[in-house]
Amino acid sequence: MLSRVADSLYWMSRYIERAEHTSRLIAVKLDSMVEQTPEDATASWARVVESLTGEKTTLLHPDAFAITRRLAFDRDNQTSLITSLALARDNARQVREALSNEVWENLNRLYLRLTPVTMESIWVHTPARLFREVLEEMHALEGVTYSTLSHGEGWYFLELGRHIERVQQLGRLLDIHFSAAQNSENSPKYFDWLVLLKFCTAFEPYTKQYTASIRPQKIAEFLLFDSEFPHSICFSVDRMTEALARVAPGAPPARRAAVERLAGRLKAAVDFGQVDELMSGGVAAFIADITKQCEQIHKALYSSYITYGAETVL
Repeated sequence: MLSRVADSLYWMSRYIERAEHTSRLIAVKLDSMVEQTPEDATASWARVVESLTGEKTTLLHPDAFAITRRLAFDRDNQTSLITSLALARDNARQVREALSNEVWENLNRLYLRLTPVTMESIWVHTPARLFREVLEEMHALEGVTYSTLSHGEGWYFLELGRHIERVQQLGRLLDIHFSAAQNSENSPKYFDWLVLLKFCTAFEPYTKQYTASIRPQKIAEFLLFDSEFPHSICFSVDRMTEALARVAPGAPPARRAAVERLAGRLKAAVDFGQVDELMSGGVAAFIADITKQCEQIHKALYSSYITYGAETVL
């Protein structure tokens, strides 16, 4: 596979995952506002903004309209929903020959649907409905990607992009909530933990395993270490490790070993992590380490398989 094709598939998948995560957080946050006091909504919006933009800010009087417009439709915001979809579409257009018609048509249709949307047009009714519909279309996109593409090397670059992005987005979301839990002034309340589960599509799976007892320790255990839940850190790390073992089969062993060694170290950290030890104050540090290791894997992946120079091959 050409490194140019691998690069576009990888980033297309990352941007699609980022757009889905953004849509879900906005939809859940807008729906949850009716059940929160103004003070709780302020703290919750601040956590959402920090999670999606990386900007730590203090919102004295949060304007849900302005925040949603920035997170969803601001093209100057490099992490907004519309920007992520535009970048995913640009990468997909560059490798049309590697995609099925169904994948391209679903992605292109979703982007074209959102392009003319304005906040004024959706705010007069139920603004969260649009973002729920976007989520449904993105789930359809994931389905046609799975069912219409050959599961070869290109597929595993898509898997790498999806799960590296998912680990980093989930890691930032969990880090913000558990770091806030150590601050008595802005500590998340019972309803905030419930919303966190919904942010991760985890409310029903969590309650089936732990009943309706919403406890931070159990939430950490489920979202970090459950190997069967698709939006847990453990699940995505397992898929990353599997994908890395299947890309670039013809690469020299030394270059493959550099990437696989980092992936093995990350998998070991997750497989042998103990939530009881982390809850004593190490959750934030553990999540930060996981995120850092994902960044190292990303850099090693690029240097080994995508941006290496001709002298490396020679």
